[in-house]
Amino acid sequence: MTFQLSRTLTTAAAAAVLAAPAFAGGENWTDNYAQAQDTAAAEGKDLLLDFTGSDWCGWCIRLNEEVFSHDEFKQFAAENFVLVELDYPSQKQLSEEVVAQNAELKEQFAIEGYPTIFLTDAHGLPYAQTGYQAGGPEVYVAHLQELQAIRVERDEHMAAAADAEGLEKAQLLHDAMQAVGDDLAVKHYGNVVEEIMVLDADNAAGLKGHYEMLALAEEQRAALNAAMAGDVQGDPQGVITAIDELLADDALTPPIRQEALAMKSQIMMFVLEDKPGAKVVLEQAIAVDPESDMGQMLQGALERFFGDDAE
Repeated sequence: MTFQLSRTLTTAAAAAVLAAPAFAGGENWTDNYAQAQDTAAAEGKDLLLDFTGSDWCGWCIRLNEEVFSHDEFKQFAAENFVLVELDYPSQKQLSEEVVAQNAELKEQFAIEGYPTIFLTDAHGLPYAQTGYQAGGPEVYVAHLQELQAIRVERDEHMAAAADAEGLEKAQLLHDAMQAVGDDLAVKHYGNVVEEIMVLDADNAAGLKGHYEMLALAEEQRAALNAAMAGDVQGDPQGVITAIDELLADDALTPPIRQEALAMKSQIMMFVLEDKPGAKVVLEQAIAVDPESDMGQMLQGALERFFGDDAE
């Protein structure tokens, strides 16, 4: 990696930077995504992409220290992956080319936090996403092996689909998408999703409807994110008004409605300090779907913050 040293760095500071490892994970990593794809294709390997903040993100540093720096991981990775470090540091200097590449990949993979780990095929098509896992290198290697099974299942269904037609093909493609999960399917497998919807144009198998609902949820989540982009501290009521406008949409999907109500409750509780109102809205959020993961989590929040008043 090429470092661009500021003229304001002292000789000692410059020496310290130059003495630091090129990659936080140690040797056998690269920051060249395109080159990594070529290597993976030539060697029959997948890519392991580590989106990290190497000099400021505590969990990233722990993942490097507890997993990536150990021989158990290095040996397994060398046989299975080309390792790519995509760094977003606070102090460490990166080349302009790497900064531009990483910015593009951050958007492409919709990175929201660090560390985020993607496993992809040599073409960069992701089949699994993970992050920090406690337990050391042995546990992490076992975790990665489980994730690799997703790739196998995906490819088996895709291969079978290549020889099928009509709804049978649509179902096999859908099975491949279910292997990687709806989130990755919608964000990274647009061509496959589009083909499924064309093959099930009249929704006879319910597949077109499934992906239409996912697309709608993505649009609504973007709308919720836009509402929450307001100044929660400076104008909390303005943010609540934006959330209420979203909640007025009868077509709002249950998961987004539940999340929107939960966020509104948090603003009322912690910013406006309207505890009674926050409780009412939190109960509304739970009632949307009490059995969902979000519903269960909100029930715990209700009991934790309102105690005996949670009944």
